[in-house]
Amino acid sequence: MKKIKIRKPEYLLSPLRLTMGVLITWLIGIVLGVGLSMLVTRYINYGQNVQYVIIIVAFVLTCFLVALLISFLVTYGGMKLINNINENLKKVSEGDYTAKLSLKTKSPQINSVVDKFNEMVTQLNSVTVLKNDFISGFSHEFKTPIVSLKGYAELLAEGQNLTEEQKEYARIILEESERLSRLSENSLMLAKLDSQTKIIEKKKFLLNGQIEDCVLLLDGALKEKNIEVEMDLKKVYYSSDPYLIKEVWINLLSNSIKYCDNGGKISVKLRKEYGNIIVEIKDNGAGMTSEVKKHIFDKFYQGDVSHASKGLGLGLTIVKRILELTKGTIECQSSEGEGTTMTVKLKSK
Repeated sequence: MKKIKIRKPEYLLSPLRLTMGVLITWLIGIVLGVGLSMLVTRYINYGQNVQYVIIIVAFVLTCFLVALLISFLVTYGGMKLINNINENLKKVSEGDYTAKLSLKTKSPQINSVVDKFNEMVTQLNSVTVLKNDFISGFSHEFKTPIVSLKGYAELLAEGQNLTEEQKEYARIILEESERLSRLSENSLMLAKLDSQTKIIEKKKFLLNGQIEDCVLLLDGALKEKNIEVEMDLKKVYYSSDPYLIKEVWINLLSNSIKYCDNGGKISVKLRKEYGNIIVEIKDNGAGMTSEVKKHIFDKFYQGDVSHASKGLGLGLTIVKRILELTKGTIECQSSEGEGTTMTVKLKSK
């Protein structure tokens, strides 16, 4: 379990020590105020009344400045602690359950908050690990019978003595078995990605060449819907896991094809900009509503039910997770009826 240490501020005191500190500091302020007043009046010859006024003013100003300094230190210490807790709460809200606070103070209330926070994160992490183990095991066991089912469906579809109705049944079985097989593979991949914390196997490769290969790989689907692809790809080298990065382009391009109408258009651009690598995939398809955009990276979410049978709702979740591992980002710009633009930003190595 990864622990994030928060150094205890020396000025984060218990109520008793804080009170004692304030009293002592006020006494110091009084001494300094009186001393400063006497020093001033010793060398400057004013009337007695004026000297009293100077003494009082110097005393009040000194005490005020000392009290202000104490307030600043105490407030800053408390705010620093709160900011650190907020940062870790943000990580938890984003799905990172590996962070723990390591902080002990003289305040029982603060210690209680820290203990409850760590207990919450521990419970969430154990549930996440259990979920990932279940998905991984289930996906692996689920895949074996689906492969067998798919093989028998292919044999049935190739039969010579089948009626048209039987051939249609065989085709449906084959398509659904392929869909279940993809579900198993994607679930297994997502479980593996969730358990990773960084990219292990890195290799330098031409990013523009990889994107071109992905477009060629999807050539059949593009021709089936008569979709035109325009590419403006600069020559860019990138260092990462080629297999995982390829999954990003396959999923994004497949989504564009799926939601494009017949005779549609897809634009793919690649460039370097301010130390970043920018990949932009734009289509003139159906687009999406603002509500759908909020959930497109959620697992198994499919905003357009008319295309539900063609997808699994895991593609963009996988894309986002891969980009998180590579320290990259993805942004979606889309309006209903005006197409969608997915912009991927990678760190230039």
